[in-house]
Amino acid sequence: MTTDRLLDLVGVPGGPLAEASLFHLEVTDADALTPTFRRVVLTAPGLDGLRYRAGQDLMLRVPQADGRVVNRRYTIRDADPASAAVTIDVSLHGAGPGTDWVRSARIGDRIDAIGPRGKITLQEDADWHLFVADETGVPATLAMIEVLPPGSLATALLEVDTSADEQGVRSGRNGGVDVRWVHRMGRSEPGDADPIVGALAEIAPPAGLGHAYVAAEAGVVRRVRAALSARGLGEAEISAKAYWRRGLPNAEHGEPAREE
Repeated sequence: MTTDRLLDLVGVPGGPLAEASLFHLEVTDADALTPTFRRVVLTAPGLDGLRYRAGQDLMLRVPQADGRVVNRRYTIRDADPASAAVTIDVSLHGAGPGTDWVRSARIGDRIDAIGPRGKITLQEDADWHLFVADETGVPATLAMIEVLPPGSLATALLEVDTSADEQGVRSGRNGGVDVRWVHRMGRSEPGDADPIVGALAEIAPPAGLGHAYVAAEAGVVRRVRAALSARGLGEAEISAKAYWRRGLPNAEHGEPAREE
């Protein structure tokens, strides 16, 4: 699907972008959040009425030197209707049109975006929640954790390079949330599944109906899904999405490129 076709679908009833809008964004703040994460705050007319579910994203339409536009999707980390502002936190784990734009974003820069988008959001009827993510899935995981109902049971496995990339969680009302950071410490590279799968093996899911959310590199997602299935979670109890594929740039529509 071309980027122009995407614009034709925005707000069309019954279509994939029926709940989305086109926003003309302007950067109001941009700064390092951790050594490998950057936070960008943007505003636009209409953002004061933004309605989204934690875990959904904005699709930034990143202009290229040759006149093309490529799409890159970033989780809505926070939104403030009072100031018509939206925040995205982006892992700068590699080079590409989206990360390059975020890395160089300065106050006053402008960019268009389509959103909110995304189908992976909280399953509120679950008795417990398990989140598994590499750094690209950290913003979505934290956003969902922070809106869990009081008393929810949840465990999150979040893989980053070092402890310097750990982030605080605004979840004071949710005493049952257990956030475990998995550090590569240079022993492996992003996209290696062994560290997160090893950490997953140490978790004993509680009783009851649970739901797992997986957001990471494509190969890691496959390994984690297989591990969860082997432990008895059915397909309907796993919401998984590959955010990127190691060795390949995402396609123009923002999804991981298909392997040949």
